[in-house]
Amino acid sequence: MANNIAFQAMGKTYQANATSTSQRIQILSDTNCRNLLVASHESSTTGKPVYFNIGNSAVTCVVPAPGVAQYAYVAVPNQNMVLTVPKQFTPSDSLYIAFITESGTSECYFTPGEGL
Repeated sequence: MANNIAFQAMGKTYQANATSTSQRIQILSDTNCRNLLVASHESSTTGKPVYFNIGNSAVTCVVPAPGVAQYAYVAVPNQNMVLTVPKQFTPSDSLYIAFITESGTSECYFTPGEGL
C-alpha cells in the first residue's frame, strides 16, 4: 500500500502502561503493514515520556541517561507520531515493542496500519 495516504488502522490498538521496568507487548495486525501510530495522552506539563524499542520477542528498552546512549524511540507527552517500522508485520508475524518510562506510570497507545 502507498505510504502517501492518511493513516489507516489495520489492527487493534494496544495500550502500554509504562513503568520504570522494561515491559513488552506483542502486536498483531489484521493484514500486512509497515507503519505504527504511537499516541501519548499524558499531560504535556506533568506527564513523562515513554521510551520504546521495536524488535523480536526478546526486545527490551532502557531509558537513556547522560553519556549513555540507548536504542529507543521517544513518545513525547500529548503527541502522536507515525513510524515506519524496521520490518513488515502480519497476522502471523508479530511486532514486539518494549517500553519504559523514567518514573511513575505513563500510558502510550500503539496502532498498526499504513499511511502518514
